[in-house]
Amino acid sequence: HKILPDPEITSLHYRAQEVVPGGLFIALKGAKADGHDYINQALKQGAAAIISHKNIDIDLPFIRVSDSRKVLAALAARFYDYPSTRLKIIGITGTNGKTTTSYLIEKILEKAGYQVGVIGTVNYRYNGKKFDNPVTTPESLDLQRILAEMGKGGIIYVVMEVSSHAIKQNRIFNCCFAIGVFTNLTQDHLDYHQNMSEYWSCKKSFFSQYFKKQQKEKRLWAVINCDNRWGADLAKELKSGALTTGMDAACQIRPKTYEIKLSRIIAELSTPKGNFKFSSPLTGKFNLENILSAAGVGIALDISLNAIKAGIESMATVPGRMERVSNPGRRNIYIDYAHTPDALKNVLKTVCSLTPGRVICVFGCGGDRDKTKRPLMGEIAGKLADLVVITSDNPRSEDPQSIISEIISGLCQVMPTVYNPSEITKEFTGPAYVVEADRQRAIELSIKISRQNDIILIAGKGHETYQILGEQTIHFDDYEIASAALSTIKSRVKEKKAIVNKIPWTLSQLLEASHGKLLSKRLDLDFEGISIDSRQIRPNEIFVAIKGSNQDAHFFINEVLAKKVRGMVINQANQSILPPDLIAKGRVIIIGVTDTTRALGDLAAYNRQRAGIKVVAITGSNGKTTTRKMVSQIISRRFNTLSTKGNFNNEFGLPLTLLNLSSKHEIAVLELGMNHAGEIRRLGEICKPDIGLITNIGSAHLEGLGSIKAILKAKGELLSQIKPGGWLVLNADDPLLLSLAEKFEKIILFGFSDRAMLRAGAVKQNYDRICFDLILPEKPAISINLHGTGKIMVQNALAAAAVGHILGLSPDIIKNGLESFTLVQGRMNILKTKSGYSIIDDTYNANPDSVKAAIKGLISLKGVERGFAVIGDMLELGDSSIKMHQKIGSLIAKAGVAGLYACGKFARAVAEGAIKEKMPLKDIIIGEKSALISHLVKRLEPGDWVLVKGSRETAMEEVVDGLGGFL
Repeated sequence: HKILPDPEITSLHYRAQEVVPGGLFIALKGAKADGHDYINQALKQGAAAIISHKNIDIDLPFIRVSDSRKVLAALAARFYDYPSTRLKIIGITGTNGKTTTSYLIEKILEKAGYQVGVIGTVNYRYNGKKFDNPVTTPESLDLQRILAEMGKGGIIYVVMEVSSHAIKQNRIFNCCFAIGVFTNLTQDHLDYHQNMSEYWSCKKSFFSQYFKKQQKEKRLWAVINCDNRWGADLAKELKSGALTTGMDAACQIRPKTYEIKLSRIIAELSTPKGNFKFSSPLTGKFNLENILSAAGVGIALDISLNAIKAGIESMATVPGRMERVSNPGRRNIYIDYAHTPDALKNVLKTVCSLTPGRVICVFGCGGDRDKTKRPLMGEIAGKLADLVVITSDNPRSEDPQSIISEIISGLCQVMPTVYNPSEITKEFTGPAYVVEADRQRAIELSIKISRQNDIILIAGKGHETYQILGEQTIHFDDYEIASAALSTIKSRVKEKKAIVNKIPWTLSQLLEASHGKLLSKRLDLDFEGISIDSRQIRPNEIFVAIKGSNQDAHFFINEVLAKKVRGMVINQANQSILPPDLIAKGRVIIIGVTDTTRALGDLAAYNRQRAGIKVVAITGSNGKTTTRKMVSQIISRRFNTLSTKGNFNNEFGLPLTLLNLSSKHEIAVLELGMNHAGEIRRLGEICKPDIGLITNIGSAHLEGLGSIKAILKAKGELLSQIKPGGWLVLNADDPLLLSLAEKFEKIILFGFSDRAMLRAGAVKQNYDRICFDLILPEKPAISINLHGTGKIMVQNALAAAAVGHILGLSPDIIKNGLESFTLVQGRMNILKTKSGYSIIDDTYNANPDSVKAAIKGLISLKGVERGFAVIGDMLELGDSSIKMHQKIGSLIAKAGVAGLYACGKFARAVAEGAIKEKMPLKDIIIGEKSALISHLVKRLEPGDWVLVKGSRETAMEEVVDGLGGFL
């Protein structure tokens, strides 16, 4: 309606305060501010023209449009001469994992020799320069400017994080993308998107709108993570244009094998271009998914596997993404950006499965953002962490206490116990939570109350170096706060001493517990512990002189006295051995007993009772040590646990374990060994278990007991020693053990049998891991990914899960405990050699049943590849020795192995069993270990599998070492 000049536009602006004379101002309506309210300011600063989606009355050129954001994007692309057409842009979208994936792709491209630019949540960067980026994907005008700068700087590839806001607001309109990456979709941004369906439609539109040219040319242009249903559906829609990644065997890029540790991921990837192995400093299954996505981009761009591997391995850390805070106090402190339910769940599941200690989670939720995720995140933290410290994130305009209350509404459903911040100490027993709205004090509190080996996860803000409180933005860096708080941590030595302090002994307690007689003068002395080792005893411990099968400790009394020890327990019959003036001088307490070995057990029994703990006692022919370790991994997540160390499971070892109890222990997990009748009864008398567990009945110890029935009777002695009201846990797959079930009131059965209350389903072996569904009574099945091989490993896990279930631990805790289990050395350990063949190291011990299980493991693992068995003697079989070794030879022959190698006294019996089954003589080798190693090494080829098995005394680990050269 007015005749207006046609000005020359020299610049574009969407912020009124940045307008310069000759500039075009495009008014955008934002979430908090509306650019239309600032048009007058733009005019005062010299705007030459205005674009708006509202009518305005001005005396300058004005264009009204229906979508000012889309127009801004189109103008920006034109103004900067369409820079994206001269670049190869890789767009990454998804709820979680975008930033880490972008860093990984950047490293891969750099290792391939390309100059790379990155635009993402942390910053945008290229050619060694870094710039702050206030949002994940910049506004279109800023984006086109950045792309133009990168192009002028010689950049070829740009890796860009594409947020759902950027897609919906047309920030990426008129951008040309080469490849699109989909990481996952979980709940987030529902304050902006109406629901998950609308959120998904927005994400999916990225792939439907920006890659039409690639679709027409039928090129490979999308990398889709199919480990979530959204990705799997998207891949089906995109068909041949998509390269699929994930854990499933149907995915084109997947891990053939993988191991996730607290400090790294070790894996072998299968890709359309071949396989490769890598070791990444990142951790967590979610990061393995990110690695798969990055590798997919490398494959789609036809980058060499060597460059992909080098890029993955060179990515040490991503700012604010499982970023470790280094410290000398043996804490595992991580800063992570996890601010969605799924991200928090993934990170917590990772640390729970890997930590040897407790998990402390510090987190809050942002203000003016999706409120529906707050109770969900509270519930997730409550299920997985031992202690949750609820605090503020960026409260913005909301009341921090109101946000915290919404988190607690979900948290208190699963974690009812709450501590006052001023009362909680490092001896806290979870699960519990603390509320501390001040984020700095919350972080300091979490570190102050932590112990060695604990994990502290500080979640939500990650790389951010600010906190938004109302209208104020202050400097705040989680990493800086945590680093400063670490100065309060005591030294490792002092802290360790505080944790392991034993319960002291008075003279009266020693006399009462040992049923002894005071042979010396009464002295008012207390003792900090009890020892049977004359070489390592300390002055404040009392010495118990044990008479063993080889040595009598009474002959080392002078050595003990020289160390200024002030007390001892001796056999009364050996009183004459004492120095003549020892009693007369009255400087040492001497207690006389009829049997020092029994007195040692009585002292331990007394210590167990006064400690007021619960005891789990585990026995059986096979799997005791593995099951004991699994049980400890599970229950130590909720209780301060004492566990049997090494082979301390006999009449000396068990008492010494119980004498290590401190006032802080809540549960003891004890292994009970046996080689003669009556031994389990005595060990049971000492430890008085609340829960007794028998793994199975096998042929071990036939030499001492004579028959399987006698072994069953001897193991069954445990039942009479379980405390009234206690539980018995039995293997439902063992018919012999089922006969004991009728003799006990509170019993739980585990196994594959339909009679089992805890069962395993969908068992699948995957190299050195075995996956199965754990079916708990009246609970949904949970998926377990366990280190180990074979049916017996699953049975051990079921047994351990039964203990956790009896103690009231949640399925998530049981799962995390089992998945954090690492194999006992020499027990079905799989070792990959540099020559390409694999060794199954099962050299810890051997009996007929464990050898049968190991052979089954070999068959399962080798598949179509060749297998070899190197067998040493099985000891303690008595008159059945030859017959049992012949049976093993027969089993090996039936297993179809390529070669049997036997050594030891019964090697010929093993060979006879194999020959009876028509195994070719050329494939049966007997001789000394060194000769077997020399012969076998010449035959082995990449892909072969070798089982090495024998009793402890045969030292078959020498064969493992001889075949070695391990990766």
